[in-house]
Amino acid sequence: MSRPARLDYAYAVGRVRALERFLVRRAVFLEAAAAADAAAALRLIADAGRYPESLARVRDSNELEALLGGEEEALTREMADLIPEKDVRDAYIFSRDPEKALAAAAASGYAFLEEYVRLGIDLGNIKIFFRVKYLGLSRETLEARLVEGGSVSKKSLLDLFPLALTEIAWTFPSSAHPGLWDEGVRGLAERETFVPLERGIEDCLMRNLKRARSIVFGPEPVYAYGLAKRKEIALVRRVGLGRMLSLPAEFLRERISETYV
Repeated sequence: MSRPARLDYAYAVGRVRALERFLVRRAVFLEAAAAADAAAALRLIADAGRYPESLARVRDSNELEALLGGEEEALTREMADLIPEKDVRDAYIFSRDPEKALAAAAASGYAFLEEYVRLGIDLGNIKIFFRVKYLGLSRETLEARLVEGGSVSKKSLLDLFPLALTEIAWTFPSSAHPGLWDEGVRGLAERETFVPLERGIEDCLMRNLKRARSIVFGPEPVYAYGLAKRKEIALVRRVGLGRMLSLPAEFLRERISETYV
């Protein structure tokens, strides 16, 4: 079966361009993080995005999870309707499983998808490297947890294992985002936290994903919208649960990464 032409995605791209207008901006999440309570926070998000009115009336974490689970299921169905190519659909569906996502993205023939998945593998491996080193785990543990397929090979990472985290940024291949490495080192040295590294990884992935917005026809904008919406739902969960637990506004704000719009 031949691959659909880019113009075959005209309707799907038009649909996601309309849906992008309902994506929630980062500024809304930052405001919601400082809201008086969970109801006020979720009201802000519901008013800004494409969510049912009942979002602002959830009473506990179980209700929130049930509502957001329904939103995720609806998104999966919507993406299945908008993406006619199996490999592209699989790259989206398996985006939380890097090896399956990479196989599907490579088979799709679309460079954007493959590059994005490989970037995710690189960034995920950086996070794994940090945790293994910080916890004092073995080289064998690192080798077992790293994922092959990024622009930086497992062997390259394993060769760096004897070095201290502070020594690695300058020797790390430039394609693997040494700036992120510095952020991670500072977070651990100054506050013993992985939050700056984790938020930096999320920001890097979202900035890369935004490149799809300049593509006129093809699966890339559709794939990117699906991942952006999935990330948005995760932020709704993060802020909603955070306010239910009365977590400090700054604690939550530090964990709110870039959004697609």
